[in-house]
Amino acid sequence: MEPTFEQKVKELWDVQEIKKLMARYVYYGYGRAWENVPGMFADRDDIWIDCEGFGVFDGPKGIEKFFVEWHHSMEGDGKGMFALHLLTTDIVEVAADGKTARGLWLSPGAEGRKDAGTKEPEAFWVWGMYAIDFIKVNGEWKFWHFRIPHLLLCDYHHSWVELDRVKLGSQIANDGRPEADRSSTFEPTFFGCEKTTNMFFEPPRRYNSEEDLKDFWVKK
Repeated sequence: MEPTFEQKVKELWDVQEIKKLMARYVYYGYGRAWENVPGMFADRDDIWIDCEGFGVFDGPKGIEKFFVEWHHSMEGDGKGMFALHLLTTDIVEVAADGKTARGLWLSPGAEGRKDAGTKEPEAFWVWGMYAIDFIKVNGEWKFWHFRIPHLLLCDYHHSWVELDRVKLGSQIANDGRPEADRSSTFEPTFFGCEKTTNMFFEPPRRYNSEEDLKDFWVKK
């Protein structure tokens, strides 16, 4: 059935609100205002963040551990540090019942990090995706399940192909990353010279209610 004019306007409003939520997240990350991020999640026990190479951090405590405690610990005094993860190719689908939504973005980015050994600033290219489930709470859109698949990571002086062959060394392996609550919900998407890309993170499609997409982006 063709949506009514009112339904179309409501969907446009919801999509725009979700895009603004994502944009605020990007600005908070660049400004290292990580303490603002937990409040962007729904006040529920079943929220989580799943970052490739880390795993899943469950609940409000897991969100706080990953976004606030770990990021501030890694950044130290903040000199030379930044995280710039842009948003492109957004596809946002809101359930017909207006209660949940799915969003998928490609994210080209760059970071200023400190070498784990020398503590000197290092420049990195970081490209990935955001594959997120949103839920509406008291009329406001919030993060529900937050996935960060990685596509490539390399320092400024080497290509991702070079570093796939020699690996990244101490800069990434020893960055003090926290222990996750459980393993990742999706297969690795990281670039590899012997790997091919796939469509595990397919663009979300129109759906009526959460029951229709409960297994979307879930590792089988």
